[in-house]
Amino acid sequence: MINILGICGSPVKESNTEIILKEALKSVEKDGVKIDVFNVQGKRVEGCRHCNWCMAKQDERNFCAVKDDMGELFPKVVEADALMVASPVYLARMSGHLASVLDRIRCIHYGKHYAGGMKHKVGAGIAVSWYRNSGIETTLTSIHWAFLTYQMVIAVPGSLSTFGGAGLTSLSGTGDFDPKDKHQVLKDDYGLKTARATARSMLELATIIKAGKDM
Repeated sequence: MINILGICGSPVKESNTEIILKEALKSVEKDGVKIDVFNVQGKRVEGCRHCNWCMAKQDERNFCAVKDDMGELFPKVVEADALMVASPVYLARMSGHLASVLDRIRCIHYGKHYAGGMKHKVGAGIAVSWYRNSGIETTLTSIHWAFLTYQMVIAVPGSLSTFGGAGLTSLSGTGDFDPKDKHQVLKDDYGLKTARATARSMLELATIIKAGKDM
């Protein structure tokens, strides 16, 4: 069984970011694959304090000194073989909400009980922007830096899109929109294609890595 965890970093209910993430994950639904999604919307996620409590006092059930809705996410991250992380573009980088999530996952890599727990998990990114040329690549890069810090393996879609899934929420990224259509990312056929290709690459890598570990 390959366990895939999707993390949506948008605080907006039923956001375009959530929509493209779920479309990407649908493309890898099959026997032998378990998919779960954590959405920051409606969750209380505090920032990492870098207090290093996890490095000294962590045990199997107590991941972090901060008690909030990350307590729901931590066990899912431990079980996951791959993480697909999606973010809206905020000032050419990932959202602060997603940054807090990724910062807090630090306790699964540097914590006393779960030391090295992120190593060789597969990471994949999706970024969603209103306009073209407004930060999709730098947002994906900011996500990838977190993956690299945690010694993860990064999945990319190849020639379709260098860094990951790339969705636009205005028509052709020009700012044109239909105010009655909340989910215009679904009209970005190429963006959806890049997200699905990233998901397939993620599953391929996770399958190879897990097979190697099981030898």
